[in-house]
Amino acid sequence: MSSAGITDRLPNWFWNVISRIQYLDLSFNQISGVLPMTLEFLSTADSIILNSNQLKGRLPKLPMGLRYLDLSRNYISGPLPLNLGTVELNYLLLSNNLISGTIPSSLCDQLQSLEILDLSNNHLSGQLPECWTSANSFRAKSDRRDVGSNLAIISFRNNCLSGKFPLFFRGCQYLSFLDLSYNNFTGNLPVWIGTRLPNLVFLLLKSNMFSGHIPIKLSKLDHLQFLDLAHNNLSGTIDPSLVKFKAMTLTSPYTSDLNTIAANIVENIDGYNDPFSLFVITKGQILEYQNDKIFFLLSLDLSGNSLTGEIPEQIGALDGLKNLNLSANRLIGNIPETINGLLSPESLDLSNNELFSEIPPILSVLTFLSHLNLSYNNLSGRIPSGGQLETFLDPTIYIGNNNLCGPPTSKNCSRNQTTMSDLLEHEDGYNMSSLYFSMGLGFAVGFWVIFGTLLFKRTWRITYFLFVDDICDRIYVFMVLKWARLKARIMKK
Repeated sequence: MSSAGITDRLPNWFWNVISRIQYLDLSFNQISGVLPMTLEFLSTADSIILNSNQLKGRLPKLPMGLRYLDLSRNYISGPLPLNLGTVELNYLLLSNNLISGTIPSSLCDQLQSLEILDLSNNHLSGQLPECWTSANSFRAKSDRRDVGSNLAIISFRNNCLSGKFPLFFRGCQYLSFLDLSYNNFTGNLPVWIGTRLPNLVFLLLKSNMFSGHIPIKLSKLDHLQFLDLAHNNLSGTIDPSLVKFKAMTLTSPYTSDLNTIAANIVENIDGYNDPFSLFVITKGQILEYQNDKIFFLLSLDLSGNSLTGEIPEQIGALDGLKNLNLSANRLIGNIPETINGLLSPESLDLSNNELFSEIPPILSVLTFLSHLNLSYNNLSGRIPSGGQLETFLDPTIYIGNNNLCGPPTSKNCSRNQTTMSDLLEHEDGYNMSSLYFSMGLGFAVGFWVIFGTLLFKRTWRITYFLFVDDICDRIYVFMVLKWARLKARIMKK
């Protein structure tokens, strides 16, 4: 009875009536009430889908054989239970609730089969329990398959979790979607991310307190198409190898495990509500990408850190990027002209850096670009025009560059100001003048070689005029004979 317009409170007798139920879906209604403490006695329940309602209270102990639980977008509160009651759970979706407290260590033993874990947008706090931070310690305590070894999707987004990057993830070799954004995680990003998580497609660590350099081995993640490290305390330069992600190009096909997982869920659970959703700062605003749209989003966001050095020339190799955001760092140097290698970017933000020199006119060839921000740098010279740059009429995208001039800003370029555009125009004019001069010189030389020879060489002059007379006589005789034959044919008719 999903999306049935039900506005009511769940009565106590309801759970007795469905005591033998296997599949329950009351999602997208306005059902209120609390989940009963007797929920664990639904012994035959396989899937319970109650997302997008108004349910309150704590999460009770779950049925032993439950595989799928979706209580997202409700008002479930209180801490997570010390004992979930099930060891067969594949999908646990509790996002957008009011769940608080820490994640209990007792969950380690109960999540052996978990494939999707979504606890985003809650009030969870503290560090992850021992089994989640030390895979080795848990491995010594259990003879069964490591906890998390089946996990493919994890989202702890927008909580108050803390501690270092969880070592637990080292055992999640099938992990393809990891979102730790908007928490309080600290420390360096471990190098092993690039080798122990080979199937990562989406890595979101935005708005934490990670520090140190960006591990170069991240470039070994062949499937990584979305990397968001924005608003941390990362430092160092952008190593050229960090812009060699194969999945961010148009020439390296790959298979996304995330697509396969999502397809399997939709196939196995009718009426499944896709939980994948990304909020991306792009095109100058926060946009939400849902469902299959996120699978086509190729993004690199390193904004809001303390990165130094120049933008690597190799950035143009990421020709599949839709969003590139390097703003609010300490980057210096020119905007590399190789940036025209980005064949289909929709958003380019290089604002709030220390970039200098002129804006390369090559930016005008980025025909898909709908958002550009170069504000608050040290750029100078005339703002290029033509192509896609003609569509950017907002002067604020260039604000904070005191030495820029020309439209769309109100500052006029002085006549004696030499810019790269002027040099290009001067070079073009010089090339055209050289062409005309060469053509004229060639014509004069050729004319005088022939005319001078005939003028001063009597025998050549006589031979030349005899040849011309002979050609004229032949043409005259040919035309007279043709006309006579044509006239004779007309008379016969």
